[in-house]
Amino acid sequence: MKKRNFITLAAAAVLLCSCIPSVNPFYTDQDVVFDARLLGEWQEKDKSDNPDVWKFESATNNTYKLTVTEKEGKQGRFNAHLFKLKQEYFLDLIPDDCHYATNQADLVAASMFPGHLLVHVPQIEPELKLAFFDFGWLGKFIEKHPKALAHHKEGDHIVLTAGTRDLQRFVLKHLGEDELFEKPDEMIRKTNNSSRRGPAVPQ
Repeated sequence: MKKRNFITLAAAAVLLCSCIPSVNPFYTDQDVVFDARLLGEWQEKDKSDNPDVWKFESATNNTYKLTVTEKEGKQGRFNAHLFKLKQEYFLDLIPDDCHYATNQADLVAASMFPGHLLVHVPQIEPELKLAFFDFGWLGKFIEKHPKALAHHKEGDHIVLTAGTRDLQRFVLKHLGEDELFEKPDEMIRKTNNSSRRGPAVPQ
């Protein structure tokens, strides 16, 4: 799969036919952690000319509000959960809404599925590293091994329907290089947050 702009992917992922959201979350309540180091604004590394920005704010129940701002000023808002599986950290993202086209019928937007998206977080500081699903790899894997993970396919659209524990087992099994996740992209801190609440705390 060709490398693509990961910020753009995050803002539009559930809206693209090539992407594979999940009906169920990738985390349980016991997996959720809160890490104050994530709070604040992060921008693409080595892109000082109008970089894309991710802004994490604290929300209720150890969750985050995430606002993604792209170069053109377009924004996407997500509810985000940081969670831990074994020694690995991940973000589960679900969009606030899917109204992405200005000229489409309201009924089309209302019928969109705001599925869960998974991001691997290999590192938070000093640089935030984020790795997205390699949707091409996952689509080909599911086509070759249709019973490996429960899903629903409608034309070219695939939605994962597996339960949370099955999703987690699949993710951990395919963390290797050139498998489920693309090479991490790096972000640097744009602003500090004076009200950071301390290190990650398992819930």
